[in-house]
Amino acid sequence: MKIRKRHLPPLNAIRAFEAAARHLHLGKAAEELSVTHGAVSKQIGNLEDHLGFPLFERAGNRLVLTERGRKLLAASNTALDQLGYAIARLDGAAVEGELRLSVPPAFGANWLIPRLAQFRKQAPALRLQLLASDRPEDALDKDVDLAVRFGKPVWRDCTVRLLAHVRYFPVCSPSLLNEPPGLATLGDLAFHTLLLDDPAGENWKRWLDHAGLRDAEAPNTIYFEDFAHILAAAREGLGLCLGDMITTGADLAAGRLVRPFEQSVEGLAAYFLIEPSVTSPAARLFADWLQAEMVSFVRNIH
Repeated sequence: MKIRKRHLPPLNAIRAFEAAARHLHLGKAAEELSVTHGAVSKQIGNLEDHLGFPLFERAGNRLVLTERGRKLLAASNTALDQLGYAIARLDGAAVEGELRLSVPPAFGANWLIPRLAQFRKQAPALRLQLLASDRPEDALDKDVDLAVRFGKPVWRDCTVRLLAHVRYFPVCSPSLLNEPPGLATLGDLAFHTLLLDDPAGENWKRWLDHAGLRDAEAPNTIYFEDFAHILAAAREGLGLCLGDMITTGADLAAGRLVRPFEQSVEGLAAYFLIEPSVTSPAARLFADWLQAEMVSFVRNIH
């Protein structure tokens, strides 16, 4: 069904609905909009009449969104944020306020921070808070505006954008190439330590299998819970780790790490950007910038 713009409900009705849906309380919505309780109720009633279906269910004094109401709330948030941002830009206003971004430590240190100065030019008045976490369960924490996570898309009631798939390959300090026993052949891996980012070493097993070393004897291993620690250990020559161009590209370019072998394997997980159901213009600006930066980065490494 195609709805023409002139057949859309009035903006005041959408604003009344969005406020009531966010608070799940007509009185709080009325206070926010500086109108009466009855005015909010009437706007929502007119909107439901216009659409032809209910947006709320009444449970005593509480409001509960219907399934269609939840969908309209998500669409309304996006539309109002976009409109507010567009008007601010037309008026020459800067994006201000605070943006709390949660990212994995290695992603932040090795990929994001070197690019942050570019974003700061777009929003110099914005106060950024960069929080370090790679736990899937706190990606939608109430104190977080946006989150980047490496894993599988398990989050619900939010917007999840795919940022990038990755391919794994071994990386190590140049010293491991230059000192005995060296790394001239794949068989030399048996004399080195493998640095693990999962306790069972499943990622290494997948790479070894891909490289034709399924039956190779397992060398010494060290497990690290934090991938940033794995990279630090690899730079110090403690062993080899599996890296990707997002987290190890800067080290490879600077010569701090090298690729002893060219074989790579597709990762089972990917980088995702998680946006809560309610986002600010600043969060949407950053999310769009981050996605564009990643698209450009991935294009340039292929």
